[in-house]
Amino acid sequence: MRWFRRIAIGAVAVAVLVTIGVIALLILVDPDSYRKPVADTIKQRYGRTLRIDGDLKLALFPRLGVHVEKLSLSEPHSTQTFAVIDSARVSVALWPLLSRRIVLDHVRVSGLKANIVRNRNGKFNFDDLIATAQNNDLQTAPVPMREATAGAIAAEGTSVQLGVTGMDFTGGELAYRDFATGTSLRFERVAATTGRMAPGVPFAFDASARVLGQSPRLDAAVESQGTMLFDPSGRNLAVRNLDFRATGVLPSVRATAFTARGDLAYDVRRSAIDATNVAILFQGDVAGTTPLTGVETRIDAARAAIELGAGRLEVDKLSVTAQGKADNDPFEASLSAPRLSITDRQASGEGITGRARLTGQPGMDARFSLAGLSGNGDKLQLDQFHVNAEFRQGPRVVRVTGDSPIEASLKQRTLTLPAVAAQVQIEDPALPAKTLQIPLTGHLRGDLNRQALAARLDGRIGGDAFSVVADAAQWDAPRVSFSMIADTFDLDALWPAARNSAGAAGAPPRRPVADEPVDLSGLQGLTVNGSVKFKSLVARGVKAKEVGANLRIAGGRAELSNVRAALYGGRLNASLFADSNAQRLGGSGSLTSVQLQPLLSDLTGTDTLTGRATLTLSLASGGKTVDALKRNVEGTVQAQVRDGAIQGVNLAQSLREFRSLAGGESLVGAGDMTAQQDAARRTDFTDMTASVTFANGMGTVRNLTLKSPLLRVTQGDPARIDVPAGALDLMLRVNVVATPAGQDGKDLAPLRGLAVPVHVSGPIDQPTTRIRWSQVGGTVLRGVVDVRAGTPLEGVSAPAGQGGQGEGAATDAGSPSREPLRERLKGLFNR
Repeated sequence: MRWFRRIAIGAVAVAVLVTIGVIALLILVDPDSYRKPVADTIKQRYGRTLRIDGDLKLALFPRLGVHVEKLSLSEPHSTQTFAVIDSARVSVALWPLLSRRIVLDHVRVSGLKANIVRNRNGKFNFDDLIATAQNNDLQTAPVPMREATAGAIAAEGTSVQLGVTGMDFTGGELAYRDFATGTSLRFERVAATTGRMAPGVPFAFDASARVLGQSPRLDAAVESQGTMLFDPSGRNLAVRNLDFRATGVLPSVRATAFTARGDLAYDVRRSAIDATNVAILFQGDVAGTTPLTGVETRIDAARAAIELGAGRLEVDKLSVTAQGKADNDPFEASLSAPRLSITDRQASGEGITGRARLTGQPGMDARFSLAGLSGNGDKLQLDQFHVNAEFRQGPRVVRVTGDSPIEASLKQRTLTLPAVAAQVQIEDPALPAKTLQIPLTGHLRGDLNRQALAARLDGRIGGDAFSVVADAAQWDAPRVSFSMIADTFDLDALWPAARNSAGAAGAPPRRPVADEPVDLSGLQGLTVNGSVKFKSLVARGVKAKEVGANLRIAGGRAELSNVRAALYGGRLNASLFADSNAQRLGGSGSLTSVQLQPLLSDLTGTDTLTGRATLTLSLASGGKTVDALKRNVEGTVQAQVRDGAIQGVNLAQSLREFRSLAGGESLVGAGDMTAQQDAARRTDFTDMTASVTFANGMGTVRNLTLKSPLLRVTQGDPARIDVPAGALDLMLRVNVVATPAGQDGKDLAPLRGLAVPVHVSGPIDQPTTRIRWSQVGGTVLRGVVDVRAGTPLEGVSAPAGQGGQGEGAATDAGSPSREPLRERLKGLFNR
C-alpha cells in the first residue's frame, strides 16, 4: 500500500500548496494595480482607450477568476465609445495554473453594448482587434506581465490557452451601421449561451435577440441554436443541427413563421457553401406593388453546394414550392432539380423544370425547362432553354413560346442566351384580324461580376420591323439605358383604342368609379436613360410621323423630354414629368398649326370642332390618388383656331329663324330653349381664341373671342371648367355685329347690338346648350317680333323692371292667347 500512502501524501502536499498559493494570491496581489498597465497596453497596441470605472477584484468562489464592472473601450484614436460592459466575470481553470498555463474556464458578460460600423471601403471598426489577434499565435506565444506595484507576481513565460468551458451573454445591445450599403440595424435583448469553446472543437450554442431597423425595415424576434465548429486559422465555420426561427417584420415581408433547419458549412477563404438536409419554411405576407398574402414557401434539398470560384455547383433533390394570394388572386409556383453536378472537369444532371400559375384576372400560366447539360464549370452549355406561357386578361389571350441555348461560366459568373427565338400570339376580339402574330429574335448576356446585362430584341408587328437595344448595371440601384427604333409602329394593332361612346344613343349611364391610387414609388432607386424614334406611329387612332422622345429617370423623378412629331399638317413639341418625391405630375408643350377635324375624328370619333389650331399649355398637379390629382390641377392653356366651325349648332341661323314668328304673345313666359345637336348645322368662324387658367382643379375661361361675318362671341359669367366633376359651366354672349344682305343678314337688323346669352353646361364630353331668352330685354324682343310677325303684339307684357307689369301681369281679354304664339315660335332653335 506504499503507492497509496505516496498518493495521499502527494495530494495533501498539493492541497497545502494550493491553499498557500490562494492565500498568497489574495494577500500579495492587488487587482487594482493592473488597471493602468492594462490600459496602457491597449492604448499602445490598438490606439484605444480602456476605462474601468467599476470594481476590479479577484473571485475565489464558485470559480477562481476576475470580476470587473463598468468597463468601456473607445474607437481607435478617438474619444467615441466602441463598447461598454456593465459587468464581466472571467474564470480560469485551477489545475492548469500549476503547469503555468491559463485556461479560461467560464466567461459571463452582462450588459454588453457595442457600436459596429462598416465604412464605405468595406472595413469594420474592429478590424484592428482581429488583425492583431490573427498575427499572434495565442496557443504558444508568451504573454509577459509587467511588474505593476510591489508585491505583483511576475508571470513571464505563462501562456494562454483558448479553451472556454462556457460563455453567457445577457442584456446585450448592438448597433450596426453600414455606410457602404446604407444598412442600419439595432439588436436588442441579445442573449447567448455556449458550451465548451475551443478552436476546432464543436460546441453547442443558443442565441436570441430582437432585431430592429429602418433601412431595411425590420422588427423581428430571432432565435437560433445548434452545434458550431469554428476554425479561426482556416477561417471555416460549420453548424450542425441548425435550428433558426424568426417572426415579425423582415425586409418587405411580415413573417408569421420563418424557420431554417439543416447542416451548414462555410469556407470564408474559398467563399464556398455546403448545406445538407436543408428545410426552409416561410409563412406570412410580402409587400410590394402587388401584395402577396397568405404566402407559404418551402425549400427542401438533400444537398446543395456552391463554390463559384472553383466552378462547382452541386444540387441533389432540390424542391421549391410556393402558394398564396397575389392581390386576392390565388397563385402557386414550383421548381424541381432532381440532380445537378457541375465541377471544373465536367457537368451532368437531369432536367430542371418550373411552373408559375396565377388564377383570376389577369391570369397567367408559365412553364420552363432546362435540358442537355454538358461542359464544365468554366464553359457550361445547355442545349435547350424552353419557355411556354399564357397570359389572360378579359377576352385577351397572349401566348408566348421561346427557345434558346444557354452558355454560362460559373468561374466568370456569366450567362448568355446567344440565339433567342420566340413567338408571341395575341388573340383578342377587338383586334382587326382577331389574332396577331409577333415573331421575335435576339440575344442576351449577363455578367454577375460586373453587375451588367445587355440585350437586343428584333421583331415585326404586322410586317413592320422594330428593334430594341438595352443595357443594365448595378442590381442594388439599377442603371438602365435603351433605344427603340421602328419604321412604323402601330400601337393600335396591339391595343385597339376604344371609341368614345358617351354621346351614343342608349349609352349606359355613368357609374361612379372608386378613387384609384397613383403609385410612383417604382421610380425610386432607378436610373434610366433612353430614346425612341419612329418614322411613323399610330396610337389611340392618332397618326404621327417623325416621332421621337428621350426618357430620363433619376432620383425618383422621370422626365420625358424632346417629345416631337409631325401630325395633321402641324407640329408637336412637348415634355412631361413625374416626381415620386413630391408626388407630382405635369407637362408643357405646344401644338402648332394642326388641322383639328381629322385629329378629333381619329382621336375621339367626332368632329365637333374644325379649323387650324395652335395650342400651348403648361399644367401640373399633385396627389396620391386620381381624384386628388384632379382637385390640384394648376396651370394655363391658350388656344387659337382659324377658319373653322363648331359642328352641331348654328347660332346665326337660330337668330334668323325669328322671321317665322307671327301673332302676339307675352315672351316672358316662353322660357329658355335647348339647342339640340344637329349634325347638319354648324357655326362658322374666321378666328377663335381663348385662354384657361387652372387653380385647385377649377379652370376659369378668359379672353374668349369668336369672330364670324355676322357674330361676335365672348365669355360671360360663369365661365368655369370643373376638372374633378368633369363638367362645364360656361355662359357665352352672342352679338350680331354685321348684317350683309347676301347672308340674309338684313333679317337680323333689329338684333344688332343685342347680347343673347347661351349657356353651355354639363359633362365635358356631352354638354347641353341652352339659349337664355328669359334674360333678353323684353322691349327688344317685342321689337323683333313686331317686325317679323308683321303686326304689333298688343298686350305683350315686358319683364319686370323694363316698363312692363312682369310675368304675373294679366293680359287684356282681347289679347292673343299664349299658345298660338308658341305655335308660331315652334321650330325656333330646333324646338
